[in-house]
Amino acid sequence: MKKNLIFALGLSLITGFTACSSEIEDGTTDIDSWEMPYEEVVAKYTYTHPCAMFNEADFTRVKTMLDNGSAPQAVKDEFNLLKSSQFTNVTYTPSPTEKIVRGDATGTGTNENYSNAMRDAAAAYQLSLLWKLTGDTKYADTSIKILNAWVKVCKEVTSNDSNHMLAAGAQGYTFANAGEIMQTYAGWAANDVTAFKKWMKDVFAPKNLDFMKRHQGTCSDHYWSNWDLVNMCSYLAIGILNEDDEMVNYIVNYFYNGAGNGYIGKLIQGTFSDPLGSGEEIAQNQESGRDQGHAMMSIAVTANLCQMAYTLFQYNPAVTQLDFFAAKDNAIMKMGEYTALFNLRNGSDQLNAAGSWLATKEQMPFNRYEYCVDCSCADKNHGAIHTAVADDNGRGNLRPGWEILFNHYAKVKKLGSGYKYAKMAADKMRPEGGVDGGSRYGTNSGAFDQLGWGTLMLYRE
Repeated sequence: MKKNLIFALGLSLITGFTACSSEIEDGTTDIDSWEMPYEEVVAKYTYTHPCAMFNEADFTRVKTMLDNGSAPQAVKDEFNLLKSSQFTNVTYTPSPTEKIVRGDATGTGTNENYSNAMRDAAAAYQLSLLWKLTGDTKYADTSIKILNAWVKVCKEVTSNDSNHMLAAGAQGYTFANAGEIMQTYAGWAANDVTAFKKWMKDVFAPKNLDFMKRHQGTCSDHYWSNWDLVNMCSYLAIGILNEDDEMVNYIVNYFYNGAGNGYIGKLIQGTFSDPLGSGEEIAQNQESGRDQGHAMMSIAVTANLCQMAYTLFQYNPAVTQLDFFAAKDNAIMKMGEYTALFNLRNGSDQLNAAGSWLATKEQMPFNRYEYCVDCSCADKNHGAIHTAVADDNGRGNLRPGWEILFNHYAKVKKLGSGYKYAKMAADKMRPEGGVDGGSRYGTNSGAFDQLGWGTLMLYRE
């Protein structure tokens, strides 16, 4: 009886193992292709400021070209656009508010006012670029005047809904990048630099972290990728600004293994061959079925995130995970290609308004995407099922960011292919500042979701 029981148990184990091991066939297995459990990055970093969007070598390269006249004409054109920007006048006056309110202002004691922070952060950042590229301290002094004013007045980012989290992210990483550059200015008093760093950590960083951890009490898939991405950008930029290894590691680990849609495994929803036969691979974005304005925002903000991580990577080459651009076999490049392909026309105008679409909706491959269907959120009526790429009125309105992708893969990494459509988008938009400097950086909040000025800082012939 005991022998029979042992035999039966052994047989059931063998049968169960065989039944559960569908990968094994004819004595072979694809175990080498299985993804291993993610191993968290716990790194110590070297910070050589500035080291967020750009480093000293970037500024030296561009300034040298501008000074000796060897800069490509598009770089010269965007430099002139920056100098004539409404945000770079040395008499610029900041308008700080005690509360940055985006969304429902009920209970805040004020009105929605985040546009003040939006404009002032952009001004501080653009002035910081001009200081580095001209050496004129008037730009530096105006930039730090803006930053100091906000530190003295502003206490929180808030609203009666979730929209203030977008301001915490988008304006957070813009302010942080301005401060990252300006902390190298000897004319910024040390106590003011310290106060600014603390302000960023006290006012913006807690919002960024709370959003990534809790997503406003919803399920982790509830908020579209852009919400995660702007908060990831802000938290990373503030971490670099403050030389906070824990903050930087959090974003590295979130990018590779996070809960929300900024995690690369959710950000990309499928990889396909180019339907036009270029031989390239293209990758569907988490927002490709939502609308093209948000799909392009997702690409642009991801590009900014990758650029910041890569700049830090140059000082920390042993932490290979910092090269977000290279992750998952250049998946970000492929994601850009999908969105660029669907949004490009074959006309030659800079605003991408003339000509026929390169690809039709029917030509675009698409994986069915279920957004918050049968999720754990309290609201059960917000889900959606996407079965095709979104063909809406926002299609074709290109955002700045293509210069980051094209120049990284083509000029920095020197890859021979894979970025055909990013190149076409960058070529068409160049210079990214727009025809008159206002068409890309006007009053619409969408113009401030990404830092811009990629032609000036990154373009290489």
